[in-house]
Amino acid sequence: MSFESLKNFSVGNPEVISYKFMPKSGKLLLKGKKVGYTDLVVWNKTGKEVISIYVLSKQKFLKTFQLADALKNLNLTIDIKGPIMTASGVLSDFSDYLYLQKIKGQFQDQVFFKITLDQKLRNHIIGQIYKKLYANGFSSVTCQADWLDILCFHEGTNTNTEFLKQIASFYRVSFIQQDSRLRHKNYRLKLKLIQLERMDGKEIHLGLDKLQANVADLFVNGIRNLIDKNTVFLQQTQMDLSSLAEPELIVNLNSPQLIEIGSQIPYQNIGVQGATVIAPIDWRFAGLKIKTKITESYGKLLLDYETEFSRPVGTAISGSKEVSSALLEIGVPMKIFQIGFQTTSKDRKGIPLLSQIPILKHLFESKSDSKTYKQIYGYVVLEAVE
Repeated sequence: MSFESLKNFSVGNPEVISYKFMPKSGKLLLKGKKVGYTDLVVWNKTGKEVISIYVLSKQKFLKTFQLADALKNLNLTIDIKGPIMTASGVLSDFSDYLYLQKIKGQFQDQVFFKITLDQKLRNHIIGQIYKKLYANGFSSVTCQADWLDILCFHEGTNTNTEFLKQIASFYRVSFIQQDSRLRHKNYRLKLKLIQLERMDGKEIHLGLDKLQANVADLFVNGIRNLIDKNTVFLQQTQMDLSSLAEPELIVNLNSPQLIEIGSQIPYQNIGVQGATVIAPIDWRFAGLKIKTKITESYGKLLLDYETEFSRPVGTAISGSKEVSSALLEIGVPMKIFQIGFQTTSKDRKGIPLLSQIPILKHLFESKSDSKTYKQIYGYVVLEAVE
């Protein structure tokens, strides 16, 4: 190092460097003794000057300057102070962004990144994240950029963690899960159980969507309005439309509900044990059971439901079960199931008092003297309770 009119100097840590002053040339020769840092204070005619000196290993020195060259190729400004490097600038290319994120992961402690994304690149990256998350069922996502870091918030509890890991790894973003706004609300679950009966016993090949009304009319104006608008059609097709039940429940997320439309029916089982005739009474459920549970799925409301329909056939109970799920929108009615079966008003062996049980009488008996075919439709609508 050359100094003009050097009057004096001081080495802060002589264990890091050795030195030799050459008065004739005004030069101060420095040589590193070990890796470290020291300050060099010099006094000349202009006053006092403090110089920071870093001694690096040859390997680290080479890596530092190789890294600096790589960052300069991205049109970044590089400032090196000993082992610490500062890279600053603006990125506008997506491939440069991915390359720089890889460098950042490897040299986080060595490089201070003061780099921002230009608006077009930032919008491209965040737009791609939104697109992929929405396509995989996420509905409430917010992302923001801070320098090179992109942070995305999402709501919900049932999330695809593997998918999020893949997105986070590729785009070098971080995801934070927030408590869902849907969890801390009560909801009103309304069900409409509608029965369509064909008197000639033929199968029904049409749904309520063929009638002059829409599903919303069921919940706004009731079944009577639907019947009045379609009186002629129902008479011509020998069909009878009626309401079986209209249960309503106040529910919250993750709590199961059970709705039973029916009753326990007594059956007498006659048997012989030795010389004794035994005739115990067994009680069996006949009717419709509906199990529901509303959960959150990617920021939406998911209705898991199970229907179990059982009916008396001769001296036994026959039934069917269905398990399914559907995404609900607040205030939008939806058909979730339909059940078809034949009935007759004649065979009543082993089913005493059936005609005296209100719900079962309408559910299992025919309104004519011959066989009829019935369809039970289940409609549901979810409302938020303020």
